[in-house]
Amino acid sequence: MKKISILFTMLAMVLGFSSCKQEDEPKYHPAEAASFTVNRSPFEDTEFRTNKEMTDKETINVYCSQPDYGYSAICNYSALVSLDPNAPEEEWIAVPNETPTSAQMAIKTYEIGVAVNLLLGVEDQEQFDASDLWDRQFKVYIKAVCEIPNVEGSRVVSQNAISFNRVYIQYAEKLPAWIFICGDIENIETGVANGFTAPSEGNYDAYKENWVLYEPEDLIGSKLYVGVFNLVPKESAVNGGTGPDDCAQFRFFTELLGWVPDASLGSNEADFYSLPITDKWEAGYTGDIVEKGLGNWGVLVTEKKPITIVVDQTNLKIYCKEGVHSVTFVGRDPEFGDPE
Repeated sequence: MKKISILFTMLAMVLGFSSCKQEDEPKYHPAEAASFTVNRSPFEDTEFRTNKEMTDKETINVYCSQPDYGYSAICNYSALVSLDPNAPEEEWIAVPNETPTSAQMAIKTYEIGVAVNLLLGVEDQEQFDASDLWDRQFKVYIKAVCEIPNVEGSRVVSQNAISFNRVYIQYAEKLPAWIFICGDIENIETGVANGFTAPSEGNYDAYKENWVLYEPEDLIGSKLYVGVFNLVPKESAVNGGTGPDDCAQFRFFTELLGWVPDASLGSNEADFYSLPITDKWEAGYTGDIVEKGLGNWGVLVTEKKPITIVVDQTNLKIYCKEGVHSVTFVGRDPEFGDPE
């Protein structure tokens, strides 16, 4: 009986420890603004002028803490810009973070310039040139924004704002961004085929004129890209080949840095891996994108055929459908119209 009593005592202790451990496990709760701060910059009095080109990579750094969600979460960070620190949130302009999952944010000076022009009500270059804005110095306030992807109610804005006190601006406006497509594709309008042209800076003009997917005008800043191209058949497919390597293949680049993974969006990590989607593209294909992936998607065709493509860079999703289609969006989900 004494042994049984000891065993029960030990069992109760184990259960007690287990219960305490479960109670101590971190649990999500909405963050309070008071738990989220943006750090004052040591360069707040450094003079700089914003850039007017959206392709320019010049950034300023903004550092913030992670809000208290009850545990260390993987979050997306961005910023808000204003000329008035006391303005209501709806009057601040949202700007993206070039390193969205990092609390050490990199904000393009181009984005700062776009925001300040909007806050000043500048509508075009002519209006800007007719003003004294080029010579004026602005104090620009920045707040941080954090949210956990796909967790409703997790968005929180920092309790404080920091400032950059000596900012000069150029005229800048928000235009649709783009990504590049590379592979066995052809621009429908120009008739220029890519044929896996090297994605290098030396080929920038050819890529920009022929092989790009753009953000829709009403979704600027969304990182949703749409394009329509012809798939160009491989000679091996015309001659009867049916394997993955016989497919017309393609993948995407956010920048033209060469055959390196840094700016590549592919179907697989492996270099020139071919993922066939022939059995799905007619009805509509949805798949995952591998960031820095060097693999291709492939469709077996024996003659040129059009394809409409949507790339969601934020959620790393690709949508394809045979034919030429208009595309609308419900949230971030594309809907393909009737073939044209």
